[in-house]
Amino acid sequence: MHESTHSLAAERVLVRGLRAVLTVSYAPLVGNVALLDTTATAWTLELDTGSSAEDHCWAMLDLLKVLSFGVQAADFATPSPVLRLVRG
Repeated sequence: MHESTHSLAAERVLVRGLRAVLTVSYAPLVGNVALLDTTATAWTLELDTGSSAEDHCWAMLDLLKVLSFGVQAADFATPSPVLRLVRG
């Protein structure tokens, strides 16, 4: 599937901005587009290597809600694509 240049550019901008407040990495994730781990002092966001840039963007927009409104905001995140939250 061909991804638009806009989606790739948007993903890069979001990742760059988020790296100022947490660790962002890429890994193969089964059944999830993104995984936010809040169990350590430094939060980590893993993005699925098999998901599209557009899906990454949607997951990162949900993450921005979590960062803005607290971990409880994950309960109200957009159900698709999946942003999985690991709490401590």
